[in-house]
Amino acid sequence: MDTLNSKSSKIIITFISFLLFTSCQLFNKNTHTYLAGKILKKTSEKISVLKDEKIVNETSISENGNFYLELNNIKDGLYNFKHLPEFQYLILEKGDSLVLRLNALDFDESLVFNGNGSSKNNYLMDVFLNHEKEESFLNLNLKQNPIKFREIIDSLLTFKINRFNDFQKTNKLNNISKLILEYSIKLPLYSKTETYLSIYKQTGQLKEINNEFYKFRDKIDLNIDELSHFKPYLDYIILRTINESGIDYNSYSNLDLQFNLDRIKFVDLAISNPVVKSTILRYIAFEYLLKENILIDIDTFLNVFLEISENNNTNIEIEQLYLNITALQVGNSIPDIKLLSIDNKTISNRDLYSNKPIIYVFWSYEQNSHQLSLFNRIFNILNKNNNYNFFSININSDESKWKESLKKIRKRNNIKHFMTSDFTSMSKKMILNNLNKIIITNKGGKIISVTDIMKLEKSILLD
Repeated sequence: MDTLNSKSSKIIITFISFLLFTSCQLFNKNTHTYLAGKILKKTSEKISVLKDEKIVNETSISENGNFYLELNNIKDGLYNFKHLPEFQYLILEKGDSLVLRLNALDFDESLVFNGNGSSKNNYLMDVFLNHEKEESFLNLNLKQNPIKFREIIDSLLTFKINRFNDFQKTNKLNNISKLILEYSIKLPLYSKTETYLSIYKQTGQLKEINNEFYKFRDKIDLNIDELSHFKPYLDYIILRTINESGIDYNSYSNLDLQFNLDRIKFVDLAISNPVVKSTILRYIAFEYLLKENILIDIDTFLNVFLEISENNNTNIEIEQLYLNITALQVGNSIPDIKLLSIDNKTISNRDLYSNKPIIYVFWSYEQNSHQLSLFNRIFNILNKNNNYNFFSININSDESKWKESLKKIRKRNNIKHFMTSDFTSMSKKMILNNLNKIIITNKGGKIISVTDIMKLEKSILLD
């Protein structure tokens, strides 16, 4: 087996070298597409190529970090590759034969492409990295007056477009690749402009901005199918919905409800592409429902949402979230979830006996700082008030790593440790949108409070 792996690695290395030093002429005459490369200090055992969040192909990475993928009959456009926990975008066309090299511990900064199709992808990476460098500069200028801020954005955009035009003189791009790169250049700058408008809106100073300022919006099409899974594009549209809501921030007692109703109504009027529309509506619904506590407002929002949303899968998902929120109200029994105990028994939380009120907490052994903070807070609470039992639920899937991590946590009778046996089901029932969330029940399992660990610690320490 070792000999076979050694031979495979040599074949891959030979193939990569051939691609690098012969300009990939081997594949230019057909429509097959190839992605190969070397990943230094890999953080996962495989690499996956995805289109619209669906895996096109994936392969294992050798011990030396080499991999090779053949992508047949692909559609030209935007893809991404995943090497967990990271991902990055690719522009692929039929006949491309890309070779990438990266250090997984310095992901974006170390990523370099060679081979046929490499120029557009290196340019895309350069665009992303330059935007990251400009972020702090733009943030510092968010307090500028509208004329000055617009001059800064226009100046940066002109420079970038001129540079892109120079790039096109020596690099032939099809219409899809050109579209992706153009929007990659524009979107972060226009997103920052929407952020600027949002700040003015919140301070009630929008009247100081004239109509000329808004003309940048005419340059962004909200219905581009090829960008329907491109995060910078979706981020821009989400920001746009905030500013298009038309809310007077001083006119409503239930501001969140009216604000988010206006957002989904704008989406309904402005976006016709079904994928873009569904994605943005879903985002707004989750954002609102996960933070709203008043059931009557949630019910009102849901009724309007279901009138607007035409995606059946999204509607089912949002309705289930609503039911889960309803089930997690004070006075209800804690949802039934399956847990794995330290002695390897699968049990229901409802079958666990407690002689004291129970506090459910959640943690991951992959988030060390949160783990340390959480258990420090638990011990602070118990040192002040011993009248609780903590059910500590680990959300990971590796039982041996969970048990190994428990060795670093101080033992205490009031803390009982479990691991979820079905994270997806548990996270939906508990509406686990952040790991600081806690659920407090009485000893009979009736919900007393849904809050976070910081608030509980503060209230108990101040008593």
